[in-house]
Amino acid sequence: MPQDRSQLSLLTLDTTPDAIAGARRHTAQVLQCWRADAELSDAARLVVSELATNAIRHRTDRDDRDDRDGFTLTLALCGPALLVQVGDHDPRPPRPRRAAPDATGGRGLHIVGELSTRWGYYPVSPGGKVVWAELLADADTPPTHGAPPRVDPDQPYLPASPLPTDHCC
Repeated sequence: MPQDRSQLSLLTLDTTPDAIAGARRHTAQVLQCWRADAELSDAARLVVSELATNAIRHRTDRDDRDDRDGFTLTLALCGPALLVQVGDHDPRPPRPRRAAPDATGGRGLHIVGELSTRWGYYPVSPGGKVVWAELLADADTPPTHGAPPRVDPDQPYLPASPLPTDHCC
């Protein structure tokens, strides 16, 4: 998958269960437009699904919150790395849990950790966070555990204006 320049997609979704499927669908469509290989697309859809689920499930329980608060999904393809970022209004850091063998949940961040070269989070104002994961777009590129990220998750990729509709494909 040759890349001459970075690719960027930003989407805001409502915090409803239907948004998870929408985030997966959007990820698949964007990566298809960017001509990403199937393995990267499959891994990215699963990472997006887990992070979006957490954004919805673990949002803060304040009276002034409703489904319109939403969360953001940013995909940034920079050379051999795809940066997935999910931003939400919950300031609490993500915490991997130890799930019982028969539990139906609690494995999401472990899955993210297995599919990505690295993951983490950073706080955003006012009172939110962005959880990010870096996935390698090129299966021949060795993992970078312990090395600096290929993309900088502390610098969120936010377009200055919406991308033109003819941007991809």
